[in-house]
Amino acid sequence: MKSRSIGKRIISIVIIIFILFGLSIIFNTTSLTKSNAGLEAYKNLSDQVNNITEVETAFFEASLNFKDYLDNYEKNFENGFRGNLSKIDSYMNNLLDTTAESTSLAYINKSLNTYENNFEEIVQLNSQANTFLSEFNKLSESLIQELNDFNTLTKQYSVLAFSLLPEDPVVTVQNINEEVKKYFSSKSSSDKSNVLNMFSTFKDNLAFVEFGLTNDELKNAFFELMENLDSLENTFNQIVTAIESQQPIIGQMEQARVEILNLLEEQRMELKVQQDTLGPSLIEENNRAITLTAILTVVAFVVSIIMVIYLIRSITKPLLDFKNKINQFKEGDLTVNFESKSKDEIGQMANALSEMSK
Repeated sequence: MKSRSIGKRIISIVIIIFILFGLSIIFNTTSLTKSNAGLEAYKNLSDQVNNITEVETAFFEASLNFKDYLDNYEKNFENGFRGNLSKIDSYMNNLLDTTAESTSLAYINKSLNTYENNFEEIVQLNSQANTFLSEFNKLSESLIQELNDFNTLTKQYSVLAFSLLPEDPVVTVQNINEEVKKYFSSKSSSDKSNVLNMFSTFKDNLAFVEFGLTNDELKNAFFELMENLDSLENTFNQIVTAIESQQPIIGQMEQARVEILNLLEEQRMELKVQQDTLGPSLIEENNRAITLTAILTVVAFVVSIIMVIYLIRSITKPLLDFKNKINQFKEGDLTVNFESKSKDEIGQMANALSEMSK
C-alpha cells in the first residue's frame, strides 16, 4: 500500500469500510426478511387455529339447534342452524384460502356440506308431514260431516245404522284425530300403532253397518263414506312415511356430527403442533440472526478502526521522519539523506528535496 498515493489509500479504506458495513446491512436485511416471513407464517397458523376453533364452536351450536329443531320443529331453531352453518362456511373459506391444499380440510368441508344438505332434506320432509297433517285435519272434518249426513239419511229410512256400534263414529274420528296429533308430536311407534289399530277397529265396526243397509242410496252413501275413510288412513300413512323417512337421515347426521367434530379437533391439534414448533424455532433463528449481525457489525467496526489507524500511521510516520530530517538539515547536517522508497506524495516531496540538497 506504500506505493499508492494517500488519496488512493483513503479511497480504498473507505470502500472496504463501506463493503463491510454494506455486508452487515445486507445480512441484517435478509435476516429481517426471513424473520418477517416466519412471523407471517406463525400468524397464518394462529389464524387457522382460531378459524378451526370458531368452526368447532359454530358447529357445536348448530348441533344444538338441530337437536332442538327435532324436539319441536320451531322455525327459530331452523334459522339458528342455518345461521351457524353460514358462519362455518365463512370460516372454512378463510381456512381454504390461507392454507395450502389440504385433503383433511377439503373432506371436512365436503362433510359439512353433506350435513347441511341432510338438514334441508329433513326440513323438507317435515314440511311435507305438516302439509299431510293439514290435509288429514280437513279430511277428518269432512268425514265427520259425512258421518252426520249418513246418520241423518239412515234415520229417514228408519235404519238403525250407528246405534249398534260401541261408540259414536263421530267421536271415533275425533279420537283418531287426537291420536294422530299425538303421534305427530311424539314420533313414537306405539302412538303410530294406536292410530292404525283405531282405523282397523273402526273399519271392522263399520262393516257391520253395511249389512243393515236396505237400498242403493244408503249403500252408495256408505261406499263413499268408506272411500273417504280410506283416504284419511292413506293420508295418515303419508304422514308416517314423511316422519319415518327422517330417521335414517337423522342417524346419518349424528354419525357425521361425531366424525366432523373429531376431524376438526384433529385438524386443530395438528395446526397447534405446527404453531408450537414454529414459535421456538423462530425465536432461535431470530436470536441467531441478532448474534451474527452483532458479530458482523463489531468485526466491521474493529476492522474499520484498524484500517483508519493504519492509514493515519502510514501518513504520520513518514511525515515525522521527514520533519526530523528537515530539522537535522536546518541544524547544519548536510549529510541527511532525504530519499524515500515511498511513491506517495510525501515520498515524492522527500525525493525532490533530496535532489535539491545534492
